[in-house]
Amino acid sequence: MSRLTRPFLLLSLLCVSLCTAAQLPREDGERMRYGIEIDMRGAYLSGICSMLYEDGMLKAAIVNEFGVSAIAFTYDPRKDKVRIVSATDKLDKWYIRRMLRHDLRECLHCLQQGVFTYENKKRGMTYIFSHQDNPLTSQQ
Repeated sequence: MSRLTRPFLLLSLLCVSLCTAAQLPREDGERMRYGIEIDMRGAYLSGICSMLYEDGMLKAAIVNEFGVSAIAFTYDPRKDKVRIVSATDKLDKWYIRRMLRHDLRECLHCLQQGVFTYENKKRGMTYIFSHQDNPLTSQQ
């Protein structure tokens, strides 16, 4: 019996460490960065999604490779609501904002569960996140 418990404990410890690495920031001042790719019909956006937990809310921005802010949003975990703060001109339409609010909320739910991909089959959009180390925390 002890021969089976040791591998099981090691495997469960590995699973717990992998799942906690994929979670969202939860404490004030905590930051996380993800690489993001958004694949749409006829369009493609990739860049970095920076997240900061502050005052009980998650504040995030998606910035493309050129440093241009594509989307800035906040997420209130108590109300489970996403609010789009700003978007580029091409994304700043009421129907696109509504879809982005829904999709970003679902993406955040997926990230909390350790899933790095979300697909909106109705709209033909795929969101792919990749965890990146925060240079500020890795140097300390």
